[in-house]
Amino acid sequence: MPKGRKPKPPPRAARRWPRRVAAAVLTLAVAAGAVAAVRWFGDVATTRIAGRNRYAVPLADVQFDPPPGTDRDTFLAEVRYAGGPPDPVHPLDPADRGRLAAAFAAHPWVEAVEGVTAEPPAAVRVRLRFRTPVLAVRSADGKTRLVDAEGVLLPAASVPAGVAELTTPVPAPPLAAGQVWEDETVRRAVGLVKDYRPAKLERTPKGWRLTLPGGKVVTVG
Repeated sequence: MPKGRKPKPPPRAARRWPRRVAAAVLTLAVAAGAVAAVRWFGDVATTRIAGRNRYAVPLADVQFDPPPGTDRDTFLAEVRYAGGPPDPVHPLDPADRGRLAAAFAAHPWVEAVEGVTAEPPAAVRVRLRFRTPVLAVRSADGKTRLVDAEGVLLPAASVPAGVAELTTPVPAPPLAAGQVWEDETVRRAVGLVKDYRPAKLERTPKGWRLTLPGGKVVTVG
């Protein structure tokens, strides 16, 4: 090259070549990273699902105490029908525990679900508080139904010992178990049971005739 002359710049195509190579390498690196990320997330998800299924508990194995006078299988069948609980139950899944609690809470015998706990290695326990019958009501159709202290109609069951009896027949309840029986006579009888704890109640033209556990008779206007 003659002295004093500047070297000619390389052709434009030659100048672009390193950039194209760099872009291609970067694209391949991004693609490889994306594939690796997908595989990693897939492995994590598979591991979590496997672990979740490992501890799944069949609904039939869920632990709970049934209401007094009701066998476990019958009560669970009614819970299944009324609430649609998950089956199996994944105790580590908050959504499953919530659905299980809601299913038990839908049963008319249940006043409250006090907790759903997972017990190792693979067990689920539901703690329940049941409604307590305080009054047995004779309805005009010849049946006797129970209500609790809030006037909630309970499922058909035998009358437990110590429950007050309303001997004045009332119309058959036009509602399903688990709802408040709004009949005026029933509501008043429930209030009298809270105040006087009678063994029997009868509504008369002159007021209420209450027979106390000891046999004493009281008339309330």
